[in-house]
Amino acid sequence: MNKETNRNEKIWDELARNGVPCSQPKLELTPEKAKKYINENGFYEDNLEGKNILCLGGGGGQQSIGFALLGANVTVVDFSMEQLEKDKLAARFYQKEIRTMKSDMRDLSFFENEEFDIVYQPYSINYIPSVERVFNEVSRVLKQGGLYDLMFHNPYIHGSWKCGCWEGEWKKEELWEGKGYPIWQPYKDGYPIEIIDPNWRFTNLENNKVKIGSPQEFRLTMSTIINGLINRDLEILTFKEEIGSDYESKPGTWEHYTSCAPPWIYILSKKKMQAENKA
Repeated sequence: MNKETNRNEKIWDELARNGVPCSQPKLELTPEKAKKYINENGFYEDNLEGKNILCLGGGGGQQSIGFALLGANVTVVDFSMEQLEKDKLAARFYQKEIRTMKSDMRDLSFFENEEFDIVYQPYSINYIPSVERVFNEVSRVLKQGGLYDLMFHNPYIHGSWKCGCWEGEWKKEELWEGKGYPIWQPYKDGYPIEIIDPNWRFTNLENNKVKIGSPQEFRLTMSTIINGLINRDLEILTFKEEIGSDYESKPGTWEHYTSCAPPWIYILSKKKMQAENKA
């Protein structure tokens, strides 16, 4: 790992210890709720029983336990041990087995070729400056016909918000400039995103207000993501944008911002079968 990745690991350990919202285990799920939660984008078949699932950069005890409650064999890879502890906590709570592995998402060398039916990657790939090694490893560990569910930041607007995370009373106005939101940082692959407020601010489960320095995010261009998948025989099946719907909200609020520009994008791709590759 490089210097920036080491720094991000330490920050994520601190965020997880302090109960950042994405590191609060889902302890209220039933199988019915888990199905709705895991498949909110409509990407999966109803039956995940016995499927081998890799949650890549997916610690925190949220999606992993959702998949486990649906009968899947779940493995979580994350570089934050504190995040992985949340997965272990959720597994103990529900008496389910979840395998956890501490590693950078670019190194999956401990897995066999074609080991997984699904690689599920929540918002994590933007914490590294390049995708090549991740996509190489994902393609290698996916079974033929396996699915790669990838979430990433909309590269066209990345960095046009004020701070990284907020909740409740700590919600802040976005970078509204009277007529719109500024796009001012270079559209360059691997560019380290600058944030006006360099802190994550949130209220944890103990109702404590927490402020922690932001982990570093990087812009990943759309062509890099899409061509990176295509060049590794990962056929794009679905492209989805997460768009806010409160069009009457006050300019400068998160609700208004997301109704103007989708911050997150989801791509579902499938590893081609060998016969397709040869055709």
